[in-house]
Amino acid sequence: MSRKIYHNCHAHCFTIDHVPDYFAKRLILFYGLFPIRWLKKHKAIQWIIKMLNKRIVLKVLKVVAPNIDKSMDRLLSFIRFFDVAKTQKEMIDLLKGYYPPQTRLVLLTMDMEYMEAGKPIHNFHKQIEELAAVKSNPAYADIIHPFVFADPRRPNIHAIVKEAIEQKKFTGIKLYPALGYFPFDVHLKEVYEYALEHDLPLTTHCIAGVVFYRGSKEQAFSGLKHHPIAKKQLLYGENGIDFTLNFTHPLNFNCLMDVNILRQYWGDDAPDFRNLKVCMGHFGGEDDWHKYMTDPWLPDYNQGGGALNIDNPWFDEIDSNGKITAKAYSWFSVICEMMRKFPNMYADISYTLSDDRTFPLIKLLLTSHVYSDIKDRILFGTDFFVVSKAGAEREMSIKLREYLGDELFDIIACINPIGFLKTKFN
Repeated sequence: MSRKIYHNCHAHCFTIDHVPDYFAKRLILFYGLFPIRWLKKHKAIQWIIKMLNKRIVLKVLKVVAPNIDKSMDRLLSFIRFFDVAKTQKEMIDLLKGYYPPQTRLVLLTMDMEYMEAGKPIHNFHKQIEELAAVKSNPAYADIIHPFVFADPRRPNIHAIVKEAIEQKKFTGIKLYPALGYFPFDVHLKEVYEYALEHDLPLTTHCIAGVVFYRGSKEQAFSGLKHHPIAKKQLLYGENGIDFTLNFTHPLNFNCLMDVNILRQYWGDDAPDFRNLKVCMGHFGGEDDWHKYMTDPWLPDYNQGGGALNIDNPWFDEIDSNGKITAKAYSWFSVICEMMRKFPNMYADISYTLSDDRTFPLIKLLLTSHVYSDIKDRILFGTDFFVVSKAGAEREMSIKLREYLGDELFDIIACINPIGFLKTKFN
């Protein structure tokens, strides 16, 4: 009997050297006093972080600002690992140690140089070169599947992606719209055409998170008030994490992959991207999964298209009296409908699986006839090392495997990833 090959389809291995100086802006007590690179050389700053990790400061902050705890937790998940692994290879070795030998690891690079949070110690090109060196080692060549980051603001991004795939043997492409762009940015046109031509997988961030555009909305987007394509959609939030939900919203990919919608923005010669192989990372996030499970269906919901009407509200609309006048769909519902519409759209359960209250819905996705048309495109992933605050890597995967049973777990961890990672190059 052949050995099972497991896959973690959503993980990270970047280090403190690849994070901008003021990424840790939400450490509000100390922001402005030091750049994050000081963590490498100042023992006093390291002591502060250790105190934060022990929740001493967090407990105080939770009393003063009750809503800050969750986002601070996620931020500290990054920082606490920076003292554990100093290089990308060390981070990969740490991740490998949680899984059986030969487990395949999808490693998503991050280009944070355009998020208006300062500069990293090592630029994006250095990050790619370091990871390519690990990939070239025969002991890692078949195990790691690096994805090259594509930011439309980086010059020559198509050439960078092409070189990473063809010369450095990367497997796919990583998108992170929350850093300050829409996924239908025309500067990504050649990247998408290249991905479509070679059947390359793309993974996009699709959840609220702590990595987001730090700059001024007014300065960067010239007072943009409405969505560029969904003209009736007023952009949500004033700045920071709330505003970047506009970029991260899954319906932006409906705008990209429905050629009739895209042509409203790019013109009549816009390509047809309906067959792009795109994974919606995090499947919308645990908060929207709970919204799906607790909120009633909307009156105009109908399986097969209701959630994809771009004139529907993307966010809850509230009048001056605080009453909800139009309710938004959960991102879970939207992504399921998009997976039905687009034959090569996938979704992974990374980070979302850290909340075991989502386990019944994960199981339902794999067993109910309602989801039989999408269950072969659901992927296992954890979001290592960001998810560490929720528990140990092995603990989370074992808990999910025990709940689902081997047969269902194998679907998302062994079988489905094969089609996602297969390209014309491999």
